Amino acid sequence: MSTSPESNLEIVEDDQDVIIIENLLLQTHIGMLESERRRTQTVCFTVEIRTVSDYRKIVQETGQYISYADAVDFMQKKAASGEHVDLVEQWAEDIANFALQNPLADRVTVTVLKPDIFRDADGVGIRIVRKRSC
Repeated sequence: MSTSPESNLEIVEDDQDVIIIENLLLQTHIGMLESERRRTQTVCFTVEIRTVSDYRKIVQETGQYISYADAVDFMQKKAASGEHVDLVEQWAEDIANFALQNPLADRVTVTVLKPDIFRDADGVGIRIVRKRSC
């Protein structure tokens, strides 16, 4: 807890943090249309992994942590594998499942956008939120 020097406002720390991977652009095989099956497309990924309570204390005491590098590596390898994924929803589910394998991850929000579909939109896709069941 801290106090702002300009006021008597008390600032209380939330005991959960959020690990962020923002706007990771990858070339991947994705889409339902026949024309999409013959080429790669740019896909933009944003992942927010909310930690369990007392995350920083756990990191300090155990050395265990949530690695954004591991999550990026997972996405890069999946994209580079050449595997065709029909739906952005499946990509999002796969990323969420990967992130929640880490016991220090409590909840994950995954946004998967295709930025090149409509000229008038920054992207189209899906955002999902998944959390650990127990």
